[in-house]
Amino acid sequence: MQRGTWTILRRRLALSALIALGFSACDGRRALQESPLPDSQKAVTLERFQPPEALDWIGEWYPHDWRLHLLRALTDSSWEGKVDGLRRADSLHPGEPLIAYQLCLAYLERDKPEEEKMARPWLDKALAADPENGVLRVIEAYVLLQEDKLGQARALFMDPRRLPDGNFYYPRLEEAVLGLFSHSRHLNPYTMTEAVELYRRVPFPPFEKLINILYSVFLSPLPDHPYDIRIRGRDAAKGLFQLGRKLRVQSYAGPKILSSGYEQQSLGFMFQLKSAEFLTLFYRTFEDTAGTAQAFQDMVDMQKEYEAFMGSQPWQDPAVTAYLDNWSDLIKKQPAMNLTEAAGKARGWALWKKTTAMRYPRRDDP
Repeated sequence: MQRGTWTILRRRLALSALIALGFSACDGRRALQESPLPDSQKAVTLERFQPPEALDWIGEWYPHDWRLHLLRALTDSSWEGKVDGLRRADSLHPGEPLIAYQLCLAYLERDKPEEEKMARPWLDKALAADPENGVLRVIEAYVLLQEDKLGQARALFMDPRRLPDGNFYYPRLEEAVLGLFSHSRHLNPYTMTEAVELYRRVPFPPFEKLINILYSVFLSPLPDHPYDIRIRGRDAAKGLFQLGRKLRVQSYAGPKILSSGYEQQSLGFMFQLKSAEFLTLFYRTFEDTAGTAQAFQDMVDMQKEYEAFMGSQPWQDPAVTAYLDNWSDLIKKQPAMNLTEAAGKARGWALWKKTTAMRYPRRDDP
């Protein structure tokens, strides 16, 4: 290749790099940054390496990062500790719907009505930041039922054409975990295993409570028309069925690093199964043969899909599982390998490659 061609090529590459940097600065997203291994650990063998507790290490140097308090709260075994930590995260990063959502769920976990009522302000805060969230809409229906506003609860689902999008916040949680590790300079191929385990310790939301409210929304009669559930119940059930489909479809969108979208897909299946079950009983009650047959077939189809979905063990993301297994094999089979060499191998594994391509919101960093 001629010298002039090389010069032109270098200039084009440099221009492309500048353009990429420009877009990076303008799109509001920040790329994850790999942190170098500390000098004291580079030559340590795998059998002797003792990684520090990630959140303790980060907390010492970055005590005002809201993500630190969010993750500590979500992995706290006590309810009081969880709520205190989430409130601290909210004070550091007000307006973040993920925090408000988790605080809302924390109060809905309580058995006492007066404590459950504390969910309302956090729900309102989450809705203000994310008004098109279908999961928040379901929670809102439950809160409205507690406030004896059944008509408003049903109305949330009456028109399937206007249903909000589904968002279960798990992609947002991935951004919080990996963004914290990156910002605190604690992200490299070995500490990625710590990020995975931290993410896995976050408990699932109360699925049962979200599902059990459906029958309350559909079947509880309004005081002025105690038997008039034909239209209201049917349309609300259809709306929930469509919302379940949206949750499932939208769980596939966007990058997935620590999860394959299993959590959101599961909730979507549950909404569709319960809605189809209700509609089957509804049409049977009103002796609508065609409606009964269609709703029953929907329920059978959903059950088959759900069983196949669970049979595939969707909670075991292949990239995540392989990454952890590969590290275990290295430690077991090559204990004398030093950490630098092992990290070099891990950079070629699928999960690390997916991680380095991820970007998180710049506004997350304090």
